[in-house]
Amino acid sequence: MLHEKLKEARLNAKLTVTEAAKRLGMSQSTLSRIEGGDTGVSSQRLVDLASTYGVAPSALLDGSVVRSMSENDLERMGLVIEFVEESLAGTTPRPSPGEVRDTVIAIFKQETALSWDTGAAFDPSRYKDIVNLKLRRQDSSD
Repeated sequence: MLHEKLKEARLNAKLTVTEAAKRLGMSQSTLSRIEGGDTGVSSQRLVDLASTYGVAPSALLDGSVVRSMSENDLERMGLVIEFVEESLAGTTPRPSPGEVRDTVIAIFKQETALSWDTGAAFDPSRYKDIVNLKLRRQDSSD
């Protein structure tokens, strides 16, 4: 059942009821009632819970609470990596692998939140400033 999967996801995320409720902006008692099956969950709340616990909303609904990326997430991550790599083409000196990783993660986090909130397709133009800022590029004329 959904309420059991929500509790499992919270525990897998290593969050207490208190910590999770605070992150979600709800009372501990509300979260406890949700996990106990006494209170229903709106679609928006499901998205918020999933995001907080680091799982896809569909994983909670289909009962497979696994902290892994869906095919859509993997495809989106690939698009982010391609965008960052294309943005770096010809850049010298090349940023460190850690800087590239941090940039990819920052963009992917924003992109994932946006796609869960609005269902929007990946649009690299939203992230040009992040690439320039995170990778401290001097030339932003791309």
